[in-house]
Amino acid sequence: MKLEDVRKEIDALDPQIKTLILRRMDCSLEVAKAKQAAKETTIYRRDREKAILDRLGADVPADRLPEYLAVVRKIMETSRMYQYGLLFDWNPDLFKDLSAGIDTTPGGWRVKVRLTRPDEPNAMSSILSMVGDYGFNMQYMELISFNEGTHSVTFDLTILGDLSETAMQKLLFQLSKESEGFVILQNDRKDGAAK
Repeated sequence: MKLEDVRKEIDALDPQIKTLILRRMDCSLEVAKAKQAAKETTIYRRDREKAILDRLGADVPADRLPEYLAVVRKIMETSRMYQYGLLFDWNPDLFKDLSAGIDTTPGGWRVKVRLTRPDEPNAMSSILSMVGDYGFNMQYMELISFNEGTHSVTFDLTILGDLSETAMQKLLFQLSKESEGFVILQNDRKDGAAK
């Protein structure tokens, strides 16, 4: 095939992919509604996602498997982001417990959090991707500890952004639900105060 023919085929496929992704997001909306009705705020289930990846990747040719699974993981990450955002919108008080003792008034510019994740492939890259998907930049990441017994790692993350913004609150809410030991350590303010 000539390059222009390949590009035409890609141009024809992209709207079909868009339609399927939007249909999948419609399903995500229904999942969020069911979680809301059950008063459940946990969306991420590592065991379920691993089973889905194993099932969907079972018949994919080996030379395309890593790339295919990367796309599927991103679709699942995006679905979780959408669902957590809906739950946050429907339950605005969810953030209050997370931010207890932290100043969330406008004027912040950098937030430091601590979280623990499994020590496995994509565990931290999904966090970095999530930060960017919410429109923020990671300034700094520091490994605090590695637990051999639980095969987990604890990191401090410094994220540039204002803790009073809804997008930042949604990001931290999702991080808290997809990590262990999540805590907001500090909210640096433009006036120089850290609270």
